[in-house]
Amino acid sequence: MLRQAPLEFARVVYGLNDRANGRAGTMAAEEVARTVRQGAPVTRERAEQRARAYLPVAGHEHCPRCWVFNGIKSPLHYRESTSVRPESATCKVCGAEYASALD
Repeated sequence: MLRQAPLEFARVVYGLNDRANGRAGTMAAEEVARTVRQGAPVTRERAEQRARAYLPVAGHEHCPRCWVFNGIKSPLHYRESTSVRPESATCKVCGAEYASALD
C-alpha cells in the first residue's frame, strides 16, 4: 500500500491540472470535484504532505486515495485471492481497489 500513495498524489495533480485547463470530464478531475463538493479543499501542497505521511499500520490499513484526497483514514476491506484475481483491498468509501499481493 505504501507505493499507492504517490500514485494517488499524481491523480490529484492530474485532476487539478485537468480542471484548470477545462477538462473537467476526466476521472482525475471528477475525483477532485467530488472531494471539493464534500467540503474538503484540494491543493497540490496538502496532497503531497499527505502522500509523504501515509504510513498504514499492519492490521489497520487505510485507503491511500481517501487519505491523500481528503485526509480521512477509511479502512480497507481485504478479499482473498482466487484463480482469476489476486488478493485485493477495497475501500467502501471511494470505491478504490488495490491488489495487495505481487506476482
